[in-house]
Amino acid sequence: MLKKLNDYEKELLETAARGVPLTAEDLLSVRTHIGFFQHERLVHELVMILFALLTVGGILFLIVVPDVAVIVLDVLFFVLLVPYVKHYYGLENGVQRLYDLYDKLEKL
Repeated sequence: MLKKLNDYEKELLETAARGVPLTAEDLLSVRTHIGFFQHERLVHELVMILFALLTVGGILFLIVVPDVAVIVLDVLFFVLLVPYVKHYYGLENGVQRLYDLYDKLEKL
């Protein structure tokens, strides 16, 4: 999804560089694409929050039940959490850049 977002951002940057005003239909298409990326961002945010809660819950459970299996489970949760944070960070920043590009395109 990040590749798709970055490709779309490059496409919009090229459009903005040409300086040709977009039609209302084209602007609506840009807003629709931004909406799709916002939805993707929300889904990844919810999954990231779930893994963060599972990680914290696992650490608290480890305090109550110190066992190797719990440690392994905590490590697995943390290993999954780190890529989700990285991916969500990329989506969040990408969508913010799309907002700025949309404003520029709207002003053309």
